[in-house]
Amino acid sequence: MIMAQIAASVLNADLSRWEEWLPELEKARVDRVQFDIMDNKFVPNTGVPKNFFGKLRSRTKLFLEAHLMVQKPENYVKQFADMDCKLLIFQVEAAAKPLKTIHLIEDAGMQAGIAVDRKTPVEKIFPHLDEVSLALVMGVDAGFGGQKFNHSALEKISDLRKKIDGEGLQCEIEVDGGINLETARKCVKAGADVLVAGTFIFKHPKGVAAAVRELRGL
Repeated sequence: MIMAQIAASVLNADLSRWEEWLPELEKARVDRVQFDIMDNKFVPNTGVPKNFFGKLRSRTKLFLEAHLMVQKPENYVKQFADMDCKLLIFQVEAAAKPLKTIHLIEDAGMQAGIAVDRKTPVEKIFPHLDEVSLALVMGVDAGFGGQKFNHSALEKISDLRKKIDGEGLQCEIEVDGGINLETARKCVKAGADVLVAGTFIFKHPKGVAAAVRELRGL
């Protein structure tokens, strides 16, 4: 059995049909729901509307997290804190002062996460691992769902696992992008704690709940 948590990314979900798939996620007891927030500047996409986060927050008790793929992520902190976001993740490449952004997030009452894009060396986030609750490794290029998993992410996960365990840090490792049954196994073996799946869950022929159960059954 897989020991990692499952996070459903709604980036490629049909947002107009949330009343159908949200109960399915709850029924399957998915661990988290992730919202990819984009500004069409840091990445060439607009992602999930911010107001959609607030809509779902008022309709579920599931753990909701937001992954900011935006310039100046510090400008988004208050808005997501006001919407009762539990975990706010930002890209290290987008923050002029990552430590300041981390403290802003935590001071607002949220857990802080830091993400590293596919082309960025994972060592760039090492100095901040003792300050955050979660480190996110992108298995694809940030900005679009449905991409094929890049196996260079496995080395990053492994390096993070060694660093975190070696220093006794309380930091989860999350991997996002290209997750399916095969890549999920590899990521867990490399040391991932949380698997973010979007296309696999929301485009699964047997439905959302079945997809979550399949990932849990690995």
